[in-house]
Order: sequence, then structure tokens, then C-alpha cells
Amino acid sequence: MPRIHPAFVLSVLFALPPLAGAAALQTQPREETFSAGAALTVEIPLDTAGLIRGGYPIDSSGYADLPVVGRILVDGKTQEEVESYLAERLANYLKDTHIKVSPAMRITMLGHWAKQGQYYVPPTTTVWEAARMAGGIAGERTLGKIKVWRGASETDIPFLDMYSQGRTLANAGFKSGDIIVVPVPRDNTGAWYWVKETIGVTAQLAGVITGFATLYITYEVFQKQK
Repeated sequence: MPRIHPAFVLSVLFALPPLAGAAALQTQPREETFSAGAALTVEIPLDTAGLIRGGYPIDSSGYADLPVVGRILVDGKTQEEVESYLAERLANYLKDTHIKVSPAMRITMLGHWAKQGQYYVPPTTTVWEAARMAGGIAGERTLGKIKVWRGASETDIPFLDMYSQGRTLANAGFKSGDIIVVPVPRDNTGAWYWVKETIGVTAQLAGVITGFATLYITYEVFQKQK
């Protein structure tokens, strides 16, 4: 029976649809107000090229810095309040002022992700969906070493357990600004590593020897021409 490589299993795992429990968890009520230190996303359904579309962090003072509009206070404001304010301020710039503003989390995926980067996602996003946005893990060798950092401190969030259970980011304990790190494997073990190291050292020695041989031949030729 042919052996299935673990990397193939991992790629299938991250391509599968979320568990049934994930769908149930996503039915939780949406947050209605914005909070300092979190984030927000702006969508304009009928104006996909709008300059203001995208995700924006909310600073510790409760302000979000948006294109054209500038810094606006959103901490404690409801979605309806922020949407009405932006529609009024942008009426002269947008063809359609049906603006949707939603609370979001700012999650950073670093290390051995296929598409590492910073993502603005709703708190109801599942851990599975967040992993999928980052393209999944690029290999299985450090799968058991995933860490979640909050500032300079490591959290105790068990990423793989939360992934398997279909938890939402909010339900799993994630906060806006958290960093999910998958260590990049180092190729410093195994026979292939030593083969590559030996080849590298041999190539360097060959270069040194060739250099000395060239100098010696040049010296001999110079001596004969005297």
C-alpha cells in the first residue's frame, strides 16, 4: 500500500470546509460597538473601487485613521452611528453611500505560513478560516510548535485545539493585535543536511585550491619570461 506523505495530509486538512461546530459558533450575535485597541473594516457593496474600503486599526485612544475623512473617534460608537457619519462625510466623494462598517480584529500571521501577513477579520472568524486566509501552514515539521504572542508575552492559547474545535477567534481567546507564529523549520538535521554541508565545504576548498594554483602558474610563467 503506498505511503501517504504527512505534508499531503496537512494540505488536505487546511483545504477542508470548517467543522459543523464552526458554523454554529458563527451564529453568535455580532458586536455592535467599536473598542479602542481593536479594528474595523469598511465595505461599500456597490463601489468596489472605493478608496476607503479595507481594514483599519483603532488606536488606544479610540480613533481610526481613514482616507479622506482623517481621524475619527469610534470607541463606544455603534455601527449605525459610524456608518451614518461616514456616509455624510463622504457624500461628495462616493457614488454610493451605503457604507458597511464592522468591528474587526487585527491578526498577524508570521513564519511558516504560505501567505504570512496582517489580516483584518471579524471576531466571528474561525481559527480555521484565519489559517486558510494565510494559505495554510507551509509544512508539517513545526506544526506542534505554533505559538500565539500578545505583545512581548506568549499566550496559553492552544492553536491546534482551537482549530480542531472550530472555535471563533473571539471564543478561542484571541485579541486584536495577536501574532500567530509558526516557526520556520531549520534544515540542520538528517543525512541530507550533512550531504549539503559537505558539498558546500568541498566547493569552498576547491575554490581556494584553484586560486592558489592560478597564482602559482602565473608566478612560474612570469619567472620564465625574465
